[in-house]
Amino acid sequence: MSYAIGKRINELRSQKKITQEEIASNLGITRQRFARIENGLSDISYDMIVKIAGFLAVPVSDITSVDEEDNLQILFRDLDSSENVKESVDRIVNIIKTFHAHEKLYKRMKVKSDEV
Repeated sequence: MSYAIGKRINELRSQKKITQEEIASNLGITRQRFARIENGLSDISYDMIVKIAGFLAVPVSDITSVDEEDNLQILFRDLDSSENVKESVDRIVNIIKTFHAHEKLYKRMKVKSDEV
């Protein structure tokens, strides 16, 4: 997931024409560390995501809400060369969608039970 989040941060930063040096300086880290975050080579904490979102003036969800199907295609770089891989990706996407639906239902149920 770090790769997908880093890729999204890179996209948002590039859209706003902000350099790695500018954002790294604002975050109090080196440009090299920020580059590792963008490349998915360094784990990123939620606090750091919040700081980056603030600097980019975007909601945190713009960074953390990534398309799972795109991420799976990144993992299976040879997607077009194998029908078996495509079927596997489709099944995994369905599992993830089902998980998200159950997760949202669980959170709503938890909030209601906490109110009682």
